[in-house]
Amino acid sequence: MMWHANRNRWSIFRLIGMQIFIFCSLSPAFANQESTSLPWSFLEQHRAQILQLESDDEALAFFHSATTQEPEGLRSHSKSQSGPSLKPSAKIKEAITSYLRSLGATTHAQTFREILAKPSTTILPTSTDLLPSEAQLQWIIKQPTLQTLKPVIDFYEQLSTWSTTTTSLTLPPGDDFAKFASYYDQTYQDWNESPLSWVSIFKENGQKGIEDKLLEYWQTSDHLATQRTSSSAIHDVYAQHYIQTRLLPMFRANLLTHVIQFEATAYATAWKAWRTIQEWQQQEQTNFAITRLCGTWRWIVHNHQNHGDRKMTLTFPPPDESSPSQIVPTIIEIHGDTVYLKWTFPQGVQEDSLLLSNNDTHLEGTFKNSLGPHGSISGKRLSACQP
Repeated sequence: MMWHANRNRWSIFRLIGMQIFIFCSLSPAFANQESTSLPWSFLEQHRAQILQLESDDEALAFFHSATTQEPEGLRSHSKSQSGPSLKPSAKIKEAITSYLRSLGATTHAQTFREILAKPSTTILPTSTDLLPSEAQLQWIIKQPTLQTLKPVIDFYEQLSTWSTTTTSLTLPPGDDFAKFASYYDQTYQDWNESPLSWVSIFKENGQKGIEDKLLEYWQTSDHLATQRTSSSAIHDVYAQHYIQTRLLPMFRANLLTHVIQFEATAYATAWKAWRTIQEWQQQEQTNFAITRLCGTWRWIVHNHQNHGDRKMTLTFPPPDESSPSQIVPTIIEIHGDTVYLKWTFPQGVQEDSLLLSNNDTHLEGTFKNSLGPHGSISGKRLSACQP
């Protein structure tokens, strides 16, 4: 009995350890992100739609529809202009489908964890609403890191079905259940999934396999006399009591451990995919900004310090190309029609705050230089972008 108590304590320690692991591994990621950019905000907004996805094509179409409707980020360009293409490459399509699979898997894991963590009852709900459709399950486990969702679901279904059929029977006065329990506690000590563990016996042979094992006590040489003097009713009472007090709690703890491990994996998979998608979107926004400025411009720069004007011709190259004949901004940002440029020179830096107008043919704004000069800028497009 002491060993059994230690085993239960070890099970609890393992579960607590997994909870701490999840918290510690995820907390830095959460702390370093703005709340509005967290992937989980996307899950909260679109949970119902995500739980309906069953294929890559559905996932890609949904992601495109959901992100193009966002009020920020992807729609930050001028309404008069066509936005960035955001046509994903094969790598980005894989990241998007991986991200949505992970969010769906995370939701299912959270549901299982919440049910299994409730200590009030040994009965698990069997409602099919808790489980993904077969099509969605097959789609999710196409992701290699999420393939353990299927054995989790299989074990949950097997355990929930069994938990509803077991009954709690009252032990008779002066019973020998302690000897019965001690025999099994010592004979089947391993609670994990070794071949002789209860979990393995249950997964391989189901409820009948467990009940057959619980008859083994009466068939050993030490208990044959007891077998002859006891009734089948006593056998059933002992078996059911052992199932209720030992096996079902053990199986729940085992399943909960696997669910927590799976949830941590799904989190990590979602974060990895989300970072890839974010980098792609940011690069697309940068390319779109550069495309809006791409071309040749005539600028008139007025310096308020000496009240002098300087006329110059600037050429902004297409994205991913350089202009060897002139220096280009180190930072180009466009939000709506507002343009921010930062130039880095050997002597210092200059920042331009400008506004695009007339279908991106004019630029008006101001500049300030780290060395002191400041003033206005007026620009006119001379020629369009030449790819």
